[in-house]
Amino acid sequence: MNESPNESKRAQVSNLCPKLIVEERDVDRLFATLDRFGSFDAPGGELSVAFVSKSEISRIHDQFMQVNSPTDVITFPGDVENGLAGEICVCPEVAVDYGNKHRVPFPEELSLYLIHGYLHLCGFDDRSNEAKLKMRSAEELAMNLIKSHDAIPFFQLKEGTKW
Repeated sequence: MNESPNESKRAQVSNLCPKLIVEERDVDRLFATLDRFGSFDAPGGELSVAFVSKSEISRIHDQFMQVNSPTDVITFPGDVENGLAGEICVCPEVAVDYGNKHRVPFPEELSLYLIHGYLHLCGFDDRSNEAKLKMRSAEELAMNLIKSHDAIPFFQLKEGTKW
């Protein structure tokens, strides 16, 4: 999907992981695909996406949720009136660990974290068992959508990188 002059960029990406290779346009395309073809109620405005280290996601997790451990993704709602949909912080290192353990391709696992954060901004939560089931169903739908539109970002690690 090529961006036309009338379409605004959806995602602002901060890659704070020197080992990760990611193109902002690929991340933007993932969210644009969900916005355009999904039936999710996403807030309008720019999405801030930060790829952070395991130590940083642990710090954020502790500061905002009082859980002192790494996690895959943390989402913060934005200020739609000021054009900000929210912020999604994801940890590529957690995706590598999980993907290696469960034989899930790294780009798919990291894309799932972005989808999960996006769905939180759409109003999904995963605090109760019933809510978790709805979240998992929406994740599956969103993953199938980005796969069918060839919108999984080309995430990769720099050569020789191991976490």
